[in-house]
Amino acid sequence: MIIISISKRKLKWLAAAILAVFLVSLGIFQIFGEQDTENYDALVNMLRYREVAVSGEILETTKPATESSDEIQIFDISKGKVVKKLKTTDAVQKQAEQIINSITGLYAKVQPFPEKGYIVRIPVNPALKVRNQFINATIDKIYVIFTKEEPPFVLILDSSDKPFVYNFDCRIDELVRYLDFRFTY
Repeated sequence: MIIISISKRKLKWLAAAILAVFLVSLGIFQIFGEQDTENYDALVNMLRYREVAVSGEILETTKPATESSDEIQIFDISKGKVVKKLKTTDAVQKQAEQIINSITGLYAKVQPFPEKGYIVRIPVNPALKVRNQFINATIDKIYVIFTKEEPPFVLILDSSDKPFVYNFDCRIDELVRYLDFRFTY
């Protein structure tokens, strides 16, 4: 006979983890039910106030039903809306590919979304098949997150639409010039 001993503290942590997974799943389900093309406020609030799992995985992002596949969108976190839209170019596509190829690891902070900052949605067309130590996915868009406190980082959805936040190490001056947008924090 094998006796398994679990302390009350570990049992409480296990129960809390199971509850957290359930709540995250419920939140993802609710997000897919209500999609909005201009207002990502629910996304930002959800990501800001929920903890990131140990793996770096965060909650699912919304995918607006009418978003153009070749449109870059700049989302202002504090205003809770898209503030600029642009058509993508070959140069921006190359920049997105450079960002993906320069990923250095998972973003380590628990709350990746600041109170103020910007999320730049960049479509990747054609989609890239990426297979490395960090990603095994076909990527059709990336979200570059700009904050005042630190260098930009990137959110990528994997093949099953699970989002992961990564650090990257490449210069994005060309992207910033093309966006022609004053990032004010």
